[in-house]
Amino acid sequence: MPTLRQLRYFAAVAQTGSATRAAALLNVSQPSISAAIRELEADLGRALFLRRQAQGLELTPFGAESAREAREILARVETMMNRTGTPLRLALGYFATLGPTWVPGIAANLETSLPDMTLELQECDLEGIARFLANGVIDCALSYDVGLPPGTERTVLTEVRPHALLPRDHPLAMRDAVSLAELAECDFILIDLPLSREFLMVPFWQLGLSPRVRLKTRSIEMARRMVAVGLGVSLLVTPPGEGAAPPSSAIVHRPLLDAVPSQRLVLANTPASRPNPAVTAATEAIRQYFASCGAGR
Repeated sequence: MPTLRQLRYFAAVAQTGSATRAAALLNVSQPSISAAIRELEADLGRALFLRRQAQGLELTPFGAESAREAREILARVETMMNRTGTPLRLALGYFATLGPTWVPGIAANLETSLPDMTLELQECDLEGIARFLANGVIDCALSYDVGLPPGTERTVLTEVRPHALLPRDHPLAMRDAVSLAELAECDFILIDLPLSREFLMVPFWQLGLSPRVRLKTRSIEMARRMVAVGLGVSLLVTPPGEGAAPPSSAIVHRPLLDAVPSQRLVLANTPASRPNPAVTAATEAIRQYFASCGAGR
């Protein structure tokens, strides 16, 4: 019969993809984590992970289903323990490009509004968010409303529109707004993340345009730095955050002349068989945070 300790260790490894990182997360020894996983697999009679040398641990299909069930069990236990004052725990995933803009403020707000909650953060690309939500690795996720699993519950936090990112001395920076056709004629810096790249390219493709992609990067801050030194222009959805590098004097943001659809920023979670009190409390706190900073709908 699996123990709560085994389930907690299993959920941590499923979240981090590594026994070493799970041990650091839980502040226990790595051999303890590995032993618990072996014991759990022996009890269940099936493998939970594929062991890939130098690539960490990957959930098997059985492991993915088991991870979701383990998190549900742990959430129920936390619900019961919370009645006696035991802190809640929330595993919050977030889309990588949204992190610098929104996550520090969210974390600070949760620390103030829910001081007894333990927050675990998991940075993901959009495909990772969908996979981790479906597998129960994370409780909820800050994400664009793109590629989420069927049945996902969404709380809309705000809407953002694509905008052009230009070097300050670029000719187009003198304009109040720019067109996609003008951007397509420039050297282009592409955010090369799963689903993100397609979302950014679709507005061009719909107009029969093909941007002259000079460089690709998976980092929004890298894209900003590339634009700042004049390597090209870019199209972003994520708004600039406070303290975002490089200095604001090096780049300018301009709206688009074209009618480009906005994108919803949501807090997403996959419903469990029983409500998760941590998700319920955090959702309301995060919704209020966005409303208070003028970003909520």
